[in-house]
Amino acid sequence: MTSKYNSLAQLLRGALGNRIVQCEDFLDFFAEDAVLEYPYAPAGTPERLDGKASIARHATRLAPLLEFGEMTLVAVYGSGDNVVFEATCQGRGVETGIPYDQKYISVVTLQNKRIVRYQDYWNPLVLISALGGQEAMAAAYAR
Repeated sequence: MTSKYNSLAQLLRGALGNRIVQCEDFLDFFAEDAVLEYPYAPAGTPERLDGKASIARHATRLAPLLEFGEMTLVAVYGSGDNVVFEATCQGRGVETGIPYDQKYISVVTLQNKRIVRYQDYWNPLVLISALGGQEAMAAAYAR
């Protein structure tokens, strides 16, 4: 199984299928009290975001820092309300032009067709490099 997508929202629909509410915006997939976790988050970035509003603020901070290109859904595991999927993306740091080619393992828990917990596992060194190093990344995220 390999499917290609142009956005994270499309990738989620591909991975979660009819288990998830049908919408166009990434944030609309989340319950109001959802938790988004980045277990390998580098210093200067959050490890946990509590609530849809916090997730929205985080997405707003990241948007000007990274340009995402093609996303590939590699595999989906699980059934019911607990799903694990593998994905990759191509992108770049907006200010640096350095590639952000990332691999992800995502663990998603659903309730009433909305995401209530999303654990996103990825390589922090790819993010640090794309944003120009640890100090530059922390400074860019803090803006």
